[in-house]
Amino acid sequence: MNPNTLLLERALLPNLAGETPKGTSRPIADLKANILLVDDRPDKLLALEAVLTSLDQNLVQARSGKDALRQLLKRDFAVILLDVSMPTMDGFETASLIRQRPSSEHTPIIFITSIGNSENHIARGYSLGAVDYLLTPIVPDVLRAKVSVFVELHRQTELIKRQGEQLRRLEESKHQREMAEVADRLERETRRNRFFTLALDMLGIADFEGRLLQLNASWEEVLGYTESELRSVSGMDLVHPEDRPAMQEQMQALRNGCRTAQLEGRYRHKDGSYRWLFWSAAPFPAENLIYIFARDITPRKQAEAKVAMLNQELEQRLVALTTINGELEAFNYSIAHDLRTPLRSMSGFAKALLEDESSNLTPLGLEYATRIARSANYMDNLLLDMLAYSRLAGADMVPEQFTLDEPVAELLGLVEKEIRDHKISVEVGSPLGTVFAHLPTFKQILTNLLSNSVKFVAPDRPAQIRILTTRTPGYIRLSVQDNGIGIAPEHHEKIFGLFQRLHDNQTYPGTGIGLALVRKGAERMGGRVGVESEVGKGSHFWVDLPAEPPPPDGNENPSRRRQS
Repeated sequence: MNPNTLLLERALLPNLAGETPKGTSRPIADLKANILLVDDRPDKLLALEAVLTSLDQNLVQARSGKDALRQLLKRDFAVILLDVSMPTMDGFETASLIRQRPSSEHTPIIFITSIGNSENHIARGYSLGAVDYLLTPIVPDVLRAKVSVFVELHRQTELIKRQGEQLRRLEESKHQREMAEVADRLERETRRNRFFTLALDMLGIADFEGRLLQLNASWEEVLGYTESELRSVSGMDLVHPEDRPAMQEQMQALRNGCRTAQLEGRYRHKDGSYRWLFWSAAPFPAENLIYIFARDITPRKQAEAKVAMLNQELEQRLVALTTINGELEAFNYSIAHDLRTPLRSMSGFAKALLEDESSNLTPLGLEYATRIARSANYMDNLLLDMLAYSRLAGADMVPEQFTLDEPVAELLGLVEKEIRDHKISVEVGSPLGTVFAHLPTFKQILTNLLSNSVKFVAPDRPAQIRILTTRTPGYIRLSVQDNGIGIAPEHHEKIFGLFQRLHDNQTYPGTGIGLALVRKGAERMGGRVGVESEVGKGSHFWVDLPAEPPPPDGNENPSRRRQS
């Protein structure tokens, strides 16, 4: 038995006859403490029991959180060794229920686990009033040392409870003197506590005024002050002025009976700088003490501040780019619209020369007039496509539900002459399905895809076009397939850019904006576009269109961020 316990017994209960105190069946020294071992695995319980058997105390096993609560209804325990990971009710839930019972709200809990060593897990354990958080594999000597401390404290607590009546009968001066001696001995024992000295976290005991009474070496390592320097000031004096109101509020909550408190705050280092600490505290009103567990989170806060600064810079750049894009779209629309007026005049005069004055022109003049008319027509088509692209980029698109069969049949009818002239075989895989999209934009997309399939036919084989759909999660994929000249893989991404052409305008006329319109329109409707093609083997253009209405809050459906 600890010599201090014997001294305490003699000091509090002078018993000249050598009898045990009234109401007790045997001396305190002979009483065994109850230790509760909670784990769902029998092998782990057996291992814990093997480690702690040498302490010669009552070891009680519980196979679940519910079993542990039942054991607490039957008896008190000096310490609880609690596994974090258990089915049905894990260690944290069990600890929370234990703390709700007045008889066990101060029972020491040591969490034991092989997983969950993150700061959040450890902080959560300490916030529930845990006195330690051990990760397996456990060193037997360390575990025995930690448990023996709480066994000894439990024995001393029982001693004080049983002899409370005798203490109240002592004279006030004698009571004060003897309690001071007990406090001194308890303080010396706490200093020898391995848990207190070996812990990497900042552990301390303070009074309700915030003055540190005991602390481990981690405080000096983090804040630079010696133990005597920290004990000579109030902890509130070290708090950053901006964080002081929150700290005072938490301290007041602890005085008012709050079971635990947590806070992040800045504390002054001895060199004048500040360190961020995350701390949790549990009060013991009966002793007018607060047990504090703190950790230095300065590197994490510095990283968070840097990320916040970068995010702010990105937001500013996004706003600037959005403004610039808006101005560019307005500028492009204005230029394209205003250029068409003189262009129409130029085209009109060129056609008048060819129709009314062709007899008065030399062959060279006729060639020049023809070139002017052809260039004016090409430029007008280019400006029309630019206007369409600008309108597409800024237009409001309210999705509606429609079946694909009707617009597909309508657009095939518009290009019926070109299909007949090129002797193209068209196959439509009806029914094509129903989508939620913007019908005019869809027609514009399909028109461009059909025009490309008609334009880029292969001269050495009968032309074919297939239009079909497939269902993917949240989408209808519309495919337009042909057996035309095909596209080399290195150009698959390039062709969807503005003014991107792979052939000269004489062989395959066009403005190079059509597929850019297809991509922009698909993206504006919440879809995607892509191509699969090889030179000489035709092309497969596909467009994913939403098969479901957009969510009410306007957030993007996560399924739309999938890969093709």
